[in-house]
Amino acid sequence: MEEVVSMIRKAGFEVVKAYYSTVNDLSYIDAELEEYLKITSYKDLLRITIKRPTKLNILRTLAYPLIRLRPTLSQLIVIVGRKVKEPYTGAVERW
Repeated sequence: MEEVVSMIRKAGFEVVKAYYSTVNDLSYIDAELEEYLKITSYKDLLRITIKRPTKLNILRTLAYPLIRLRPTLSQLIVIVGRKVKEPYTGAVERW
């Protein structure tokens, strides 16, 4: 996180907010289309895993709480910034 924030600051931005995402990584599971579209929480993942106990669903169900507990395992780093340094424009005289 520190490296990304310093890189954004060097690019001329003031960092307003920086945090790890709270992405619900429930997208790669083995489910029917109707069930897949209804996934919004961990409870839905548990329900689908009980209904269809495939290897992928079981591993996702076991790994999801661990990923949520460690923010560094989240998928995205989100940084909200404001441009501080504007590009300088100056007059150039040519002879």
